[in-house]
Amino acid sequence: MLKLTNATRSFCQLKEGGDVRLLLLPFSAVYYAILVIWDFFWRKGIFKARALDARVISVGNITWGGTGKTPAVAAITKELLKNGSRPAILIRGYGNDEKDLLPRLISEVPVVVGRDRVKTGKAAIARHGADTILLDDGFQHRRLKRDLDIVCIDATAPFGNGCVMPAGSMREGLGSLKRSGVFLLTKVDLAQDTVRLEEKLKKINPNALIVKSIHAPGYFYKLSNEQLVDIEGLKGKNIALVSAIGNPSSFEKTISNLGLGFKKHFIFRDHHFYAKRDLESIEDYCKENNIVTIITTEKDAVKLKAISYQLSAISFLVLHIELKIIDNEQRLYSRLNRIHIN
Repeated sequence: MLKLTNATRSFCQLKEGGDVRLLLLPFSAVYYAILVIWDFFWRKGIFKARALDARVISVGNITWGGTGKTPAVAAITKELLKNGSRPAILIRGYGNDEKDLLPRLISEVPVVVGRDRVKTGKAAIARHGADTILLDDGFQHRRLKRDLDIVCIDATAPFGNGCVMPAGSMREGLGSLKRSGVFLLTKVDLAQDTVRLEEKLKKINPNALIVKSIHAPGYFYKLSNEQLVDIEGLKGKNIALVSAIGNPSSFEKTISNLGLGFKKHFIFRDHHFYAKRDLESIEDYCKENNIVTIITTEKDAVKLKAISYQLSAISFLVLHIELKIIDNEQRLYSRLNRIHIN
């Protein structure tokens, strides 16, 4: 059984009997030490953040994938538009998921892609007249000064196994949450309880606003032509799921809560790029099990659309979801709208 010292627990909160291999823990310790040094340089002003002539709001997380950043960015952007702001979204373009998905979710807002957020931020202001910059996955990008940090936390698996990479999925230690102004808890309806999580967050950062949200399923549509599909017609059918997201179990729970069963879930790594051999494997299973309907996420749909036609006998359906805030919505939006434009 793995025993952890007090020093080890600073970068890994893994409990005894955990499934992380002992060999990975030294690498996590090295990674954590680098994070501590990096944070020290920023806090002491050795590294300086650059400011833009616009409000800057970051939406990020401290774990890899699955927290619901993209629906959160979409919801916040829509609120800003309602109040007359001119927002633009900056993304790195990693995996190309958000680059293709965000314009679909918020077609009236420019999405600027590039690794240098200072450069793309200036471009968004100059080219699109943006007065508000939204950083998608920006919590670790400290080079650009921001007015508010919103950290998305998946209520069903808030900190993974409690370890920083590579032994776990955490990108930073829990102490980094002191930089956050808002904790946006996602998928709270799929979690057993959030009381302990909220208590933990309040101890780390008592000044941060805690907001609760769910991923509300909206409707199904065909991947081929975006035609809407009645959910009642799917009940009782042989269905398979396909996803390459950070938390596939939450996708399964959402489908089950809609009253749909599924015989198989083809799970790929987050940001997976689907290849022909993937579809061949899916097709073989579906033929053997008399499955003609596959349900996927909107994040996966942007990558599957180009190759799903190869499975002509199978209908790909996409589940559209929206982030719905169920607690502290007005306090969140009041905080957003109180930010003054420089």
